[in-house]
Amino acid sequence: MILGNRSKKSADRRQVDVLVIGGGVTGAGVGFGLAKKGVRVCVIDDTPVVDRASRSNMGLIWVQSKALGIPEYMRWGFNSSRHFPGLIAELEETSGIHIPYNPTGGLIPCVGEEEYGRRAEYIEGLRKEAGDFGYNGTMISRSELEKLLPKISFGDKVCGAAWCEEDGFLEPLKMMFAMRKAMVNLGGTFLPECRAHTIRREGSGYLVTTSRGEIACDKLVLAGGLSNRQLGAWFDLKVPVTPDRAQDLLTERVTDNVLPIPILGLTQTPGGTIMVGYKHEYVGTDTGFTPEAVSSEGRWAVSVWPDLAKLRVIRCWSCLRVMPVDGLPIYDTVPGHDNVFVFNCHSAVTLSGIHVATLPDYVLGNGLPEDGKIFSLSRFTKTGAK
Repeated sequence: MILGNRSKKSADRRQVDVLVIGGGVTGAGVGFGLAKKGVRVCVIDDTPVVDRASRSNMGLIWVQSKALGIPEYMRWGFNSSRHFPGLIAELEETSGIHIPYNPTGGLIPCVGEEEYGRRAEYIEGLRKEAGDFGYNGTMISRSELEKLLPKISFGDKVCGAAWCEEDGFLEPLKMMFAMRKAMVNLGGTFLPECRAHTIRREGSGYLVTTSRGEIACDKLVLAGGLSNRQLGAWFDLKVPVTPDRAQDLLTERVTDNVLPIPILGLTQTPGGTIMVGYKHEYVGTDTGFTPEAVSSEGRWAVSVWPDLAKLRVIRCWSCLRVMPVDGLPIYDTVPGHDNVFVFNCHSAVTLSGIHVATLPDYVLGNGLPEDGKIFSLSRFTKTGAK
């Protein structure tokens, strides 16, 4: 259990400048960034449940495919990736926790010429939209792919891949733990196993009743993932996020580091196992496991890498991830409550770099960078957000 001591506590009541509800990658990152600025910040996190998004997190830093038609999001992602070297070094120094970080680049293999053509068209569209900013991704041939991953014997129909050197991967739980610990070491407070029960306005701030007592704050950040739908209800706000079910499979360990560069949907974990998963299923809160879905993922993986068929599958599971209804991040204040912020996104690991760099300033009243301003709740006015 990690507890800081910067919050003022009287009996079962704490007083802080900023309370962050949700201690995942996004909430912990905001808490860390605020603590760096000397803010009295407290992050609370509920007991982990089985449908937590991190259960399906491959730790990818993935920017090459974000997102045709939305150049702001493309720039947001690439700028986030470029923050990671400094962020990881700072987190390791402040927390004392080593974070396995691998800026290796990333690959999307194409099975068949038709898929290669579609991907090439998409990449070219991104390049045109990038303009002077530039787009650091390209299509490569099968022979170039084989040079990047010489220990993989690719399937006969694999004809090449999309490649971006600014992609990569890291250990997401290590980063999350480091964010929490670094925040505490800088004077912040982290309260695990702490559920928010009620929220009400108190003066110019807010009083949150939790399972560990009352917390009064000047500013409140809702970073609870799918739980933001329930938290938003305290403000008559319909937060437009939906569950995105993932179904994954894990193979036995491979002793060699055969996959040093991640493939979208197919990665080797630090422990040597191979994790397969790429589906997005919108089935509400159903965490049921369907063998048919995992079988199709397995068939795709074997079409890319036939030798995978020789490995035993040791585990399969499903979980719910967070997905804003249009796929883009949400950063905004709650209408009528200028000191309450709602943050949601799907690619929390990828965007951690830009989140730590910008969201704390936003909470403190300094606004978002120009590219971040499009991710407000106002875009959902016609889809039910209040």
